[in-house]
Amino acid sequence: MRDEDVEYFSQFLGEFQGETDRGAALVGAALIDERLHRLLESHFVACKESKELLKGGNAPIGSFSARIKMAYCLGLITELEFKECELIRRVRNEFSHQVHGLTFADNKVNDLCNNLRANTPDGARFDGNARQLFINSVILVSLALWYRPEYNKPNRAKHRDWSYQLSP
Repeated sequence: MRDEDVEYFSQFLGEFQGETDRGAALVGAALIDERLHRLLESHFVACKESKELLKGGNAPIGSFSARIKMAYCLGLITELEFKECELIRRVRNEFSHQVHGLTFADNKVNDLCNNLRANTPDGARFDGNARQLFINSVILVSLALWYRPEYNKPNRAKHRDWSYQLSP
């Protein structure tokens, strides 16, 4: 990773791991959402309409769910990354829709996290610790997506002249 990215990610990790369970779910999902936004935007023509698709309350690809599905349907993320993102989104939704008292030990959240499949460092799966599985998955998915937009730079979509296009 570039030095500035290492610094950004290190600061993020410090805050992320120190969050409450609710905070970790919301912040972790926000990081993945932002990575997907960057990935999708890197494949669009550079114009204001592209930004309108991704940003704002009525943006067609403005939700975490829509971005996950769009990235998968365009082949920008793998099937495993798609499934991990969906589980991260579902965990985030559990925390964001519960007023209080929810933790990673909650049965539904625990079950969702135990379905996360991103490799753990030693393969031990953190002894089923749902919070650690969630944090691990967020970290690994975000790292997998980190430089994907840069790999696409030579192939970014651009407006073309078509032989059968409308003419004034």
